[in-house]
Amino acid sequence: MRSESVYRRSVDIMARQLELCRVAPGRPAMVLSDDATDPALLDAAVHALDEIGTLPTSVFVDELPYEGLSADPTTPDIVVNLLNGYSDEVDSLVPSNARVLSVVAQSTGELRGIVPHVGLSRRVKRGMDLLDAGQELHVGDDQGTNLRIGLRGARRWMHDGLATVPGTVAQWPRGMIGSSTAEGTAKGTVVISPGDIWLPMGWYARSSVALTFEGGRMVRIEGPQSETDAIRAHLASVGSPSAYRLDAVEIGLLWVDSSRPPALFEPGFADSFGVTDRYGHVVIATGDYPTVGVACCLRNATVAVDEVAAVRSGQPQGDLAPDVYEQAAHRFPL
Repeated sequence: MRSESVYRRSVDIMARQLELCRVAPGRPAMVLSDDATDPALLDAAVHALDEIGTLPTSVFVDELPYEGLSADPTTPDIVVNLLNGYSDEVDSLVPSNARVLSVVAQSTGELRGIVPHVGLSRRVKRGMDLLDAGQELHVGDDQGTNLRIGLRGARRWMHDGLATVPGTVAQWPRGMIGSSTAEGTAKGTVVISPGDIWLPMGWYARSSVALTFEGGRMVRIEGPQSETDAIRAHLASVGSPSAYRLDAVEIGLLWVDSSRPPALFEPGFADSFGVTDRYGHVVIATGDYPTVGVACCLRNATVAVDEVAAVRSGQPQGDLAPDVYEQAAHRFPL
């Protein structure tokens, strides 16, 4: 039986996030769910919208006919998507001008430690400005990582969890910035140390493994044979030479404040917001988006853009660090 206090907390968290998304009283809202949706999460979303004073409509997708809704509903101001994925079928249910908040947490338990605050969005946007203005990104640590990539002309992306622009989809809880690498510029070494995380395989590193890049591509994998053979086998299974090309660097900015952080690989956690978005985590990925070769999550890296520190030993710095107001929100949560 779920704890009433835990459930109440999840409703409060959901309502606060929706308020940050500028959901207003008296406006229509839609909640999408299916038979894989956690009923407690569905209840929390509907009750949060109800507490704000919206006019929520709950749509159970599995009960709809193949062609979708039988009649056009009132255009919702916001759609809260609780489905696992975002398919073309879902697109047919959502008006093109609606705002969509896609919840990547798969249970109310995964929301523990989340403190919605506009400060996260500010930090994400400042991080994007830093990347946009930069020429070179440097990743290093005291384990031997020393990687440099060019930023000019590279694509950027961000997640701040705010669905505020009509016709767009925001994922929540998320909080990160990312950049691809300028073609052929990645050069240096990435050392994965014990306790770092291999993605998408979902392994903790048990030994140190060094990946060497030249001209934008991985040219050497060095370390214990048990781990390097597994990495080589995974890269070979991708079936594309692009699996060896350094594709992206991402910096996690989501501050999860919890006395007992969720286990990294409990069901649904690693696939949602638990690794790449974690505060101070740096993810380095090879491949050719959306195909991923390997991705490694460094938990104590230092990142500089044009030699200006953005992350130092796993702690965001300067404009990427929470201000006193966001820190206070975590110290005295709702």
